[in-house]
Amino acid sequence: MNTIDTMHQFKVSLWHLSYTHWKTSVLFSIQWWSLFILAVAAYIIWWRFVDKHRLSEILLFGSFIAVGRMIMDLIGTNMVLWSYDISLTPFIPSPFIHDITDTPLVLMLVYQYCSSWRTFLIWTSIVTGIITFIFFPVSIAVNILTYFHWNHVYSFLLIILIASLSRAVLLGILHLEQRCQTKK
Repeated sequence: MNTIDTMHQFKVSLWHLSYTHWKTSVLFSIQWWSLFILAVAAYIIWWRFVDKHRLSEILLFGSFIAVGRMIMDLIGTNMVLWSYDISLTPFIPSPFIHDITDTPLVLMLVYQYCSSWRTFLIWTSIVTGIITFIFFPVSIAVNILTYFHWNHVYSFLLIILIASLSRAVLLGILHLEQRCQTKK
């Protein structure tokens, strides 16, 4: 058996083990319901406060954040720097709550309310601090998240970087769009 076949067999075994664990120990547990309720509440709150007139722009910013967080999670979980012990879905990594819910939704509101780089960076730092130094440690304490070779400061810095790059790219796109419209 060559290396590719061996890796495939390990992945199949890991999938069966992960799915069985998720189905028998995670699904409908207190932690699972907590994540589910948090996700639903986050979307309801976000929808209540999001500026519907700028929805496309804000959603584009949020999609950049989600992609950045998913890349961060794919790298981190594949390098076994951390793992999600409880997740809404049986997939590894399970991106739903962290990558496409809590971080993007909160940062979309930050983007919406902060018109200058200064206020954006201040509020992004505050929100990211709450996520990384409060939400993540609580997730670790209740066995939702496990860090192996990782530190909260790394997450803090990476999420700020992702948010800053997302804002810079979006502002560049909006500037380009505006220039093209004035040329018509």
